[in-house]
Amino acid sequence: MKIRIQRQDFLDAVNKVKTVVSSKSALPILSHILVETGDSFVRLSATDLKIGIECTVDCTVDAPGSLTVSSQRMASILSELPQDEITIELSENNVITLSCGRIQTRLFSMSPDEFPPIRTFEGVEPLVLPQATLKGIFARTSFAFCTDQARYNLTGLLLEITGGKLTAVATDGRRMSLYAENENIPEGIDIKVIVPGKMIGELERLLADEGEVDVYIGETQAAFSFGNLRLVSALIEGSFPNYDMVVPKKHDKEAVLNAAQFLEAVRRTRTMTSDKFNSVRFGLSRGQLSLRVVTPEVGEYSEDMPIEYDGTALEIAFNPDFVLDVLRHMSSDMVCLVLKDAMSPGLLKPFSEAPSDKYLNVIMPIRI
Repeated sequence: MKIRIQRQDFLDAVNKVKTVVSSKSALPILSHILVETGDSFVRLSATDLKIGIECTVDCTVDAPGSLTVSSQRMASILSELPQDEITIELSENNVITLSCGRIQTRLFSMSPDEFPPIRTFEGVEPLVLPQATLKGIFARTSFAFCTDQARYNLTGLLLEITGGKLTAVATDGRRMSLYAENENIPEGIDIKVIVPGKMIGELERLLADEGEVDVYIGETQAAFSFGNLRLVSALIEGSFPNYDMVVPKKHDKEAVLNAAQFLEAVRRTRTMTSDKFNSVRFGLSRGQLSLRVVTPEVGEYSEDMPIEYDGTALEIAFNPDFVLDVLRHMSSDMVCLVLKDAMSPGLLKPFSEAPSDKYLNVIMPIRI
């Protein structure tokens, strides 16, 4: 095998795929990237057995073939080379020679036959979506993933497609984020899968604001193909909670707040909390929201802000981090805080003149 390629093109491809490589894997081959030639391109692949990433980049192929190379070592070397064309050649004794001008490096390789195959999804009809749509859905929900591996079924994002609507849901048991999309979702598709959080994170990093993505859903795996990239992931087995049961239906106290002012106020109150006492009291009264923090051995903080509210007075406590996570991903100027009482979950959603359940965030209260 022998190829010639621009150093920056190859480095960009290596950096895109190496994020799934684990440095602590029991299988040495999983620390390597598989490099395979095509007619006038080279494909780089990396996997941790749960997630696989492939990146294709144009190059000059002098001799076809394949090789594997340490992802971290290759990335380190490439980042130090000058901006020039590089030559990568594999000799018969599994030694890779990387040349760039007067610079020459030799690296040991492993047999490509040892590299685990990544599923191709041949014969599966893809769901085609705008990249920006999918990226936006992930950004508005992924912060609510559960990080406790003991609750493995909650460590990913539920994707449900039915009746021409795509619903994405993430929860850790203390909060839930739900986003529903009707545009560009074809009728006649019924899918319900849980995509691992690590895969969602990779997609958020790699998806662009333009172009389309082909989504392939199988019984145990899913793939996302866009641009020169293809990502494949195992799906999470297990049941996901009935999210519709979690969304409050009979809450009668609704306050409308300026999103930017609310975000700034919660950020200020957060500075007075601690890891042990991480709660803020939100007091609703006619035309006003009061935020109050009392933290032992730290001090107290209070702030009032104007809101649109004419209901009965109510005080409820929330983890401020959960509120901030939601507000950072709100695109509307105004938000709604919907409550029932001090012990029932609160609902945060964008304010709209026309009632909408497109983007909902449920947060469990903290006992006062």
